[in-house]
Amino acid sequence: MTIKTLAQQKEDILLLMKYAVPAEQMVEARQLLNRYQTDIIAINLLSAFYSYLPEGLDDTVRELRLLARRQGAFLIAAITYHSAYFYLVTVNKAEFLGDGKDGVWDKEIRDFFELGSREDFLKKTTNLTNFSEHTPAHQDEQLCPACAAADGEKHVLGCPVEVCPWCDGQLTSCHCRFEQLDRDHLLGERELAALEEKLAKKGRIPYDSAKHRPVYPTAGDGDEPTPTT
Repeated sequence: MTIKTLAQQKEDILLLMKYAVPAEQMVEARQLLNRYQTDIIAINLLSAFYSYLPEGLDDTVRELRLLARRQGAFLIAAITYHSAYFYLVTVNKAEFLGDGKDGVWDKEIRDFFELGSREDFLKKTTNLTNFSEHTPAHQDEQLCPACAAADGEKHVLGCPVEVCPWCDGQLTSCHCRFEQLDRDHLLGERELAALEEKLAKKGRIPYDSAKHRPVYPTAGDGDEPTPTT
């Protein structure tokens, strides 16, 4: 499977916008895309929106408002000329949840973000300007730059910044996960579930922005960022 760079995903979105955005709104659409071009959260949302226009109408995302955030998952409202559309977004994908008229039907998602009933959610989102605009995740020093977990939260399993609770090294680089499962390789979901169970029993180390945020090299240093532990 080929993983596209942010620049490649931006080009894909620009192509989709040619068929989705009215000509008189193209400048505004491009400006918002440029603002978020280095933010994987916004890029995933914009890609999902312009790939499958929620109401099948030509439209433009004008604003992104952050409604809630937890464990590397973002609940974001994409405000357009026609409506507002709610998306669950992670560093891996964006999922459409509903619109401003119907709200979020999925009770599990509302419970995850502690949003109450659908009626409560609709009342809270009557005026979306009460919510802050989405800030690019990598610009928020309280978020893990790899998986977007907030300070004090557990990382998304597989995040390269997560610290191993057995050796204090990087969980994705050390050999502890193989030793704990007595295997040379992790082959699938079954092994990952077993590892997650072992980690929970040992006690996963939550993200600490002061200690774990990667320190990026200055001029003259090597090319790779070095996570601090």
